[in-house]
Amino acid sequence: MIGHLPILHRDAIGLLRRSSSALGPLFWVNFGFAHRRLFYVGPDALDVLRMPEVVMDYPTNLKDVVGRSMAMHDGALHRHMRSAINPLLGPQAIAKGAAAVIASVISARIDAWLQRDSIAIHPAMRELSLEIIFRVCGVPTEDLPAWSRAYRELLLGVYPIPGHLPGLPAYRSRRARAWIDDRLRALLALARGGAGAGGSLIDMFSRARDEEGKPLSDQELIDNIRAILLAGHETTASILAWIVIVLSSRRELRDAVYEEHTAATDTPAPSSFKDAQRFPVTSAIFREVLRLYAPGWFIFRRAMDATTLHGRRIPRGTPLAVSPTSVGYEPSLFPDPDRFDLSRWKDRATSPGPVELAPFGAGPHFCVGHHIAYLEALQFQSAFVRALRRTGLVPRIQGPSPRQVYFPLGHPTASTRVAFHRE
Repeated sequence: MIGHLPILHRDAIGLLRRSSSALGPLFWVNFGFAHRRLFYVGPDALDVLRMPEVVMDYPTNLKDVVGRSMAMHDGALHRHMRSAINPLLGPQAIAKGAAAVIASVISARIDAWLQRDSIAIHPAMRELSLEIIFRVCGVPTEDLPAWSRAYRELLLGVYPIPGHLPGLPAYRSRRARAWIDDRLRALLALARGGAGAGGSLIDMFSRARDEEGKPLSDQELIDNIRAILLAGHETTASILAWIVIVLSSRRELRDAVYEEHTAATDTPAPSSFKDAQRFPVTSAIFREVLRLYAPGWFIFRRAMDATTLHGRRIPRGTPLAVSPTSVGYEPSLFPDPDRFDLSRWKDRATSPGPVELAPFGAGPHFCVGHHIAYLEALQFQSAFVRALRRTGLVPRIQGPSPRQVYFPLGHPTASTRVAFHRE
């Protein structure tokens, strides 16, 4: 009945790696409750994301989470939404004001953490990233705990457990979605009436037009804003949490980040996507953490026509899945893949290619907010190591070694804590 759900929760990538070693790059995974997917793993698997005969295919439980956002669609409807939203989240648009917002929120949060004996890493990063994306989007932050609870409840819809009785994941997810949507609808009404935060993303979304000049419908706006707020804090929170774990465990990396940012006297922390290119150590830490601990570890697709994968004929209608995270463990691409190694990214002659950017997706559905995530991670590292030096504190991981769990999205175990001690 529950299939591979227990092992997927605690060791999804391990299961995929063992299965690939034993069975080859194509094998079935049972998500439980009669939901099976043919996984395709390996360097060539990302080609599936660009094949016109293979389309998005969220199961019903995930459709309730993402709604009619652009993540759900291909073809003309996807282009309609993507062309309206892309200009609002590109590197040029983000540089106009988001960097200052991100820096101020990060500094305030880190100062508060360092006044405590210890913090639970992932919950703290979730609060930080939620405040950042809300501030960037122009969502009032007075009720962040309620929003945070609602999004955690919404994500329960990831579990394919049938039934809609009170207390079950589907019921709680739908109730949370209704709560979120009511508040987003009210914010859009304020923006259209001129009473919202001028220049915020909510304000710009309300006036967005696609490449043909057509506006997004109210439901398209609600679904896309809900999805962007979700992805903009849950995925980033996981990456920031692992960055804290890595920096807390390795003093030489803290020293390298500090030296790199203090040497950049004109711009001690990147204020734009272009600025970020000048911080190779900090960038490498972000990319290596993303390679090993990408939060979105699977992407669902369906073969709408018969096709061939790895020499095998795949019938029309076959439910498929690709794991961008598993690509990061391919020895042919990343020798000794379990080792944390910044040399994979530092002093490169070329920028990361599509395979190396796989955690952000590929093809038409490449992550629309990857510039924000990159800038946020680099600013966080700079602020974190500078604050530690300023206060004379040393971070230490408490308890057992942190590990990644994979549902609803990949993240370090919630009990993982970091304590701050005097040198």
